[in-house]
Amino acid sequence: MICKQCGAAMAEGQRFCTKCGAPVAAADPAAADTVPMPGIRGAAPAPPAPQAPIPPAAPAPSPKRRTGLWAGIAAAVVVILLLALGVPALLRAMNPAAYLFDSLVNTGAALAKEQQTLQKNLGLDLPVEKSATTLRLQLDQLPVSGPEAQLLQGLALTLRTESDLKARQMQYTWSLGMGEMSLLSADAWIDDQQLALSSPELTDGAWYALPAQGFGAQVNRLAGYEAMDPAMNLDLFDAAQSAVQSGSVLQKETTDALWEATRALLDQVELERENGVTVNAQGQDRKLDRVTVSATRQALTDWLNACADALLADPYMASALEAGGQDLAEFRQALNDVFADLPDTVQLVFLVQDKRVVRLSLPDASGAEIQLELGMGGVLSDTLALRVLDAGGGEAMAFVMSGAHTAPAGHLTSSGRLTYYGQAPLTFMLDLDAAQTSDNLTAELQMTDSWGSTTALRAQGGWASDPGAQTLSIDLATLELSADGTALGLSGSLSVSPDAELAGPDTTPVLLSDMTDAQVSDLLMTLETNLQFVLYQALLGMTL
Repeated sequence: MICKQCGAAMAEGQRFCTKCGAPVAAADPAAADTVPMPGIRGAAPAPPAPQAPIPPAAPAPSPKRRTGLWAGIAAAVVVILLLALGVPALLRAMNPAAYLFDSLVNTGAALAKEQQTLQKNLGLDLPVEKSATTLRLQLDQLPVSGPEAQLLQGLALTLRTESDLKARQMQYTWSLGMGEMSLLSADAWIDDQQLALSSPELTDGAWYALPAQGFGAQVNRLAGYEAMDPAMNLDLFDAAQSAVQSGSVLQKETTDALWEATRALLDQVELERENGVTVNAQGQDRKLDRVTVSATRQALTDWLNACADALLADPYMASALEAGGQDLAEFRQALNDVFADLPDTVQLVFLVQDKRVVRLSLPDASGAEIQLELGMGGVLSDTLALRVLDAGGGEAMAFVMSGAHTAPAGHLTSSGRLTYYGQAPLTFMLDLDAAQTSDNLTAELQMTDSWGSTTALRAQGGWASDPGAQTLSIDLATLELSADGTALGLSGSLSVSPDAELAGPDTTPVLLSDMTDAQVSDLLMTLETNLQFVLYQALLGMTL
């Protein structure tokens, strides 16, 4: 069927046209043959159908109704996003304190990952639970001439370290030789019970040991004064195993407590977050997020003490302090003295890129500023800068290091400078291409003092690593120390390889704690006499 009013197609039995609303006339069988057909001449025109009034069109929605429609759609989208992202995650992203805390955590994780990448790219990811390391240095050139200089040119020091962290054992061997003559050698053995020492020249080959329990008291007994905390015990393996397992000497509980103290600090300070701030950094304008933290001195002091509590509860940190002879209370007081001269309110400015902190600034009231800056090109470790700026923005002190510090394609480059309050800078560079097989290591350090005197340390050699064989070797063909044209030349080598079983002492060591004061005094006298004889041999060899 076709609508006679507008020509639209209709279904059979339809009473009104869905397009124009015109009624459909009842079908007349007698007139069926007289309906005009397109293209046929002579057809009689059909009588016009009676016209019914066309119902009015529906009114267009008002702007108010359209606004309500869009608001409903927007609300539905928001609900979907909240369900997809999670309300806590969205609120956390809007919270400046949570945003800064997450950025700090991301920064630490990124630096740790970049360090792992460096080790892998240089072939340094070698097992260290059981290994042997040998270091050798030899004197090749002296800045003086004569028979003594010719003899000393063969002076060599060798240090071999063997470790088995699983068995909690370590063994050291030192040797010092002059030409073909052996001057001095010594062996050391460390386990959970003792530190034992022996020397063919000094102890006549006998082994003497300091017990692990009460180690500090026995060291003081030998030294004749309180060089260490008397209650200090010897414990090297817990820290070493923690470093192997987690990459840090600190226990996980310690690092968790440090992060918790930092989160608690951010809950007590005032924060302001600005997105997309234009900042000049590392020579160009960058769009970075800026978070400004205003903290009271008391809040910072509370944070410092919480961190001190966590560190002092860590076995490694506590033992390290004891080894240095520092009382725990003195350590805490020294930390608090750091913040004693701070103003009542301290402002810190964090610059964040991709939710990682790339700069921390600590300005003071005079306009001076301390800056700690990391890389801003995606790799944080590619740049490390610590600057002290004066009120005019000039560098008073700076340590700047830049380069490809993750060693992409096995090529490590690094260069930098240390500038100290107007003094001539100390500069350094390192270039190591592990993809090459020889002559792939170059390093230089140079310093000029206020008198214009220049001192330089230069190294040239080769580096080779085989993670599959668990080996690493470095051969320094040249290690030169020069000062104003006068040079001291050395050569050296370093090798790391899997270790066989450790031998240990060939006799049972004598514990120092079991010896009387008179026996300890006799031992010290023997050591002094034998050392004088070793020096006499060296001088005699130089004069012959």
